[in-house]
Amino acid sequence: MAFIIFDLIFLLFFCLAVGLFLYKKRKKLKIESKVFLLYKTKTGINFINKFSKKFSSLLGIISYFSIAFGFIATIMAIFLLYKTAEMLFKAVAVPKVPPIMPLVPYLPEIFRLPLPPFYFTYWLLIIAVIAITHEFSHGIFASFYKLKIKATGFGFFGPFLLAFVEPDEKAMKKKKPKQQLAILSAGSFANFLCAIIFFFFLQLFFVLSTYPSNIIYAGTIINTSEIRNFSLDSTIIEREEILSVLGDSYKLVKIYTTNSSYYLTEKLLKEQLGKNVSSIFVFYDSPLIRANLSGEIVKINNIPARHYDKIFKNLSQIKPHEVVVIETTKGKYEIIAEEHPTNKSRGFVGLGSAFVPVRGLAKIIQDLSSPARNPFMFYDSKYDTETFMFFFNFLWWMVIICISVALINMLPFGMLDGGRFVYVAVLGLTKSKKVAENIYKIVAFFVLLILFALGIAWLMKAF
Repeated sequence: MAFIIFDLIFLLFFCLAVGLFLYKKRKKLKIESKVFLLYKTKTGINFINKFSKKFSSLLGIISYFSIAFGFIATIMAIFLLYKTAEMLFKAVAVPKVPPIMPLVPYLPEIFRLPLPPFYFTYWLLIIAVIAITHEFSHGIFASFYKLKIKATGFGFFGPFLLAFVEPDEKAMKKKKPKQQLAILSAGSFANFLCAIIFFFFLQLFFVLSTYPSNIIYAGTIINTSEIRNFSLDSTIIEREEILSVLGDSYKLVKIYTTNSSYYLTEKLLKEQLGKNVSSIFVFYDSPLIRANLSGEIVKINNIPARHYDKIFKNLSQIKPHEVVVIETTKGKYEIIAEEHPTNKSRGFVGLGSAFVPVRGLAKIIQDLSSPARNPFMFYDSKYDTETFMFFFNFLWWMVIICISVALINMLPFGMLDGGRFVYVAVLGLTKSKKVAENIYKIVAFFVLLILFALGIAWLMKAF
């Protein structure tokens, strides 16, 4: 809460500073296309020209990767847009946030989305990184292909910040299709590379800042009205039984209900019941909990923990009273399976996971998204939790937004780079302006149709 106050003060001072700057520079401001307020400078042009000359050989190689990414991103952007519309039509309920919504500070808080906080500080830093890398990449490739950079600068589209690098557009249209495609896709490709770089930082930050603190146990949802034999106030939990897990760092509270019993960490119990909810998540009273394991899980039935899909398949075939061997960093434990709470013919150990067992592309994305995380362990910060979450959420938002901008910008629509990219690609293949224009119009109409369907689906479910 303290940082939100600081963030709002920072937002206020930033708006005042920008307003003062625009007032002083009002004679140099230009309105273009009736919607863009631009402040043009020569800042960065020398850097762009020097960079393109110094790394000309490397840029020649990168251009092919940039063009290839442009085609892939265009297809993926259309596909994801279509799948989003399909998902909205099938969904029972949707968030109140419109599906096509500009990125603004405090978006999750405004619409109560289950996402990390998005502070103005995050927004400003991320927009700066994305806009500068995106526009300077356009400029570097334009300079590489001997186009004159007329201006750089920043501006506003309504209240939204933007940056720009302005090459000679007339001269660009005379360039070969391959060169135009490289220039057009360079911005999105740079954003994609930024996403990879910051993803690496995110994983490195996670590894250096956390430690495995507790095993993830199998859980379920219970109604709080069923809970018996303990009470909760602001400071004290009275309980019938406490089980120590991993030494004294974690303790599980045993929760008795009308017909059964469950476990939960004292911390998670306080967090959930402190919100006056009607139901809470709890761990099953399982053989794994009663075995009182210590250390980080390394293998299960001799299968490494990273192969969680194989582990789940193996455990699904376990029968009651069979032995499951779990190896941790502290030793080996033999757990005797019991009857599964929902299927008595299956064995039950009580192991949960941070990952959902999926296959195909979904599994590849899931594995790539958390390569540093053990799927069967909870993690705690090595220092202040609020500080850890501030930087972790910032890096998370940076990766997500970089990828989103890279894809959205390649949609073949309107003033986006993807529109010109598709037109130039078709023109290069067919050598016919008429064919290129017609195909672009068809693709753009298809995208517009999906966007329209998105809006209709959201309106049908949101209200």
